[in-house]
Amino acid sequence: MSTMPIKIAILDDHQIVIDGLKLLLENQERLNVVLEDTDGFSLLKKLEETKVDIALIDLIMPQISGYETSLMIQEKFPEIKIIILSMNNDPKVIYDLVERADIKGFLPKSVNKAELLAAIYKVNEGGMYFSDELIEELQSVRSNREQARELTLSDREVEIIRLICKGLTNREIGSELFISEFTVATHRKNIFRKTNTHNVATLIALATRLHLLK
Repeated sequence: MSTMPIKIAILDDHQIVIDGLKLLLENQERLNVVLEDTDGFSLLKKLEETKVDIALIDLIMPQISGYETSLMIQEKFPEIKIIILSMNNDPKVIYDLVERADIKGFLPKSVNKAELLAAIYKVNEGGMYFSDELIEELQSVRSNREQARELTLSDREVEIIRLICKGLTNREIGSELFISEFTVATHRKNIFRKTNTHNVATLIALATRLHLLK
């Protein structure tokens, strides 16, 4: 294991959270909080002048979200390893962050000191840190998205699925989309065939699982 100091940046819109994290980290061997900020844009500017190894980032921010900040860090400073530290544990959001921003870990804000330190050290050494439960949820999101892609539904079919799931009749869907009732019936038949569903209830269940509904 490397003995070099680990330089850390903290982004959270609550200064009291930043202060608490600094108290936890600054007394630890090798850990050095070199940057802190309550605004993502400001942090990005500071990163141009200060080397950072790991960024601890909250997702819910007022000016620019932690999600957007993470994307920009990945684009401009790909060497920085990102750990999300947030109460927002939506697996779909976290999966997108893994795919698009190459985040290396996720921790809830209720995390204890020992787990926070374990995550930082593991990520710094090139590993990733996600709970077993979250890993299962991320794998489920990936599987559902792959299945959704394999269905090869057209944009129009997805649009009709959403209206079917709202309880609209073929005539009402046709009126909504300015197409004939016959055309809607044809789309409905093709949708049931492609999704291997045989009634509206099973279609709704599938659409919900695959996150096709807005």
